[in-house]
Amino acid sequence: MIKLELQSLGKYFGVRWVFRELNLPPTGGVIGISGSNGSGKSTLLRCLAELLKQDRGKVLWHDESGSSETFDVRNQGGFAAPYIQLYKDLTCCENLDFLKSPLVNPPEMELEQLFTSLDIGDKLHERYGSLSSGQQQRVKVIAAVAHQPKVLFLDEPGTNLDARGNTFIREQIEIRRRHNQLTILASNQTDELDLCDNVLSVDSR
Repeated sequence: MIKLELQSLGKYFGVRWVFRELNLPPTGGVIGISGSNGSGKSTLLRCLAELLKQDRGKVLWHDESGSSETFDVRNQGGFAAPYIQLYKDLTCCENLDFLKSPLVNPPEMELEQLFTSLDIGDKLHERYGSLSSGQQQRVKVIAAVAHQPKVLFLDEPGTNLDARGNTFIREQIEIRRRHNQLTILASNQTDELDLCDNVLSVDSR
């Protein structure tokens, strides 16, 4: 089981601190990141996923062998967010093949099952750019979970999703909780934060 620890974490842009002195003891399960719009939730999530570099402090990952700052989060993590862009001229299947992890490569049959569970079973071989915004968001979520990541990052996961899409998100979170897999969810929606075991606020940091 992977756990996350933060030690005095800080990030600034220009002369403004987005957040600083963020601390979290080793924590597993489902971790929520809460805060008002513009408070730094997405920035923190991107720092944890190594899409941005923090300016202060440490991110530590704990597993059965101890703690480390060098967890291979890029290959062993999954990231879903509305602002993540896939290639519009590739099919959905080609996009997922391009993003596949070197550690886990799900067969097309499993991808078809994921697409079918989100009512887009006929879109796997369609050009990604031809899909609606809601369908594209579903593909982004599938791309994040298909390779069974050790850490799943979700940024405002319900954006552009209907009831079926939100149900899928909740099902994935519960499956991961049962298997003691770490999920980190950034949101300002109460119903999404209610899914979390622990919530870290970035307001006034």
